[in-house]
Amino acid sequence: MNFIKTILSVLLLSSTLLAYEDHDIDGVDDSKDLCPNTPFDIIVDERGCSYDKIFLGKLTLQIGSTIRFNRLSDRSDTLDLYINYRYLHWDFSLSSSNYNTTNLNTIADQEDDLYLTMGQLFQYNSLNTKISVGTKFALMDKEAASRDNDYFASVNFDYFINKKQNIFLYYNYTLSGDSDTTDYNDFYTYSVGSGYALSDKWYSAISYNYAGSIHPEDEAYKAISWFNSYTLSKDFFISCNYAYALADLSYDHTISFNIGVHFE
Repeated sequence: MNFIKTILSVLLLSSTLLAYEDHDIDGVDDSKDLCPNTPFDIIVDERGCSYDKIFLGKLTLQIGSTIRFNRLSDRSDTLDLYINYRYLHWDFSLSSSNYNTTNLNTIADQEDDLYLTMGQLFQYNSLNTKISVGTKFALMDKEAASRDNDYFASVNFDYFINKKQNIFLYYNYTLSGDSDTTDYNDFYTYSVGSGYALSDKWYSAISYNYAGSIHPEDEAYKAISWFNSYTLSKDFFISCNYAYALADLSYDHTISFNIGVHFE
């Protein structure tokens, strides 16, 4: 009987160790470590940070451009701005486009708007879940002067099959603000796809994107996207995204290019 108990204990301990990763050997699992690569001889707190280091969060700034074109319409160019601040599991962002956690722009909105978003990230083993709420401010005329703000809520599921590959699902529901003369439709958007880390610096993902329209007579936006992100250094990165529209009323091709920097 004691032999059987010993075997079961060993198996249980082995399964626990397989699910536990701690590359900097500080006693804090990598999924919860806010200060990775801490020297092994430094005493850390429950966040994985040394007691003499005050964790102020992580700030990300990103700027870029999006170009939309086809054979029947003039080319459209927009400036993309993105500011994100993450503290522990809380996430705040201000941007000119509606971004999800994988940084894929799923809404084919060509107006000059400003998005304010707040979210919380939940981590459980290989599954990351982010729940967010936010609002959109219209900055240009286009009936925006008398139009109410949009309000939206979203959820993002990010499941890691292994260390290199993940699958993701993003869903957003928007309550459209109305103007004095027009009642706009509420709509939903979603994105589903899979990504793969081709190297330690290069991540690539393919997804299907869908976005409803605030106008009842307009067709929903549907597209296949190819997203790439490349790490230039510890703090700098670049990303690009190509989308091919599957709907007749949308621009056939959309190309985005961004450069970003992290501050910790």
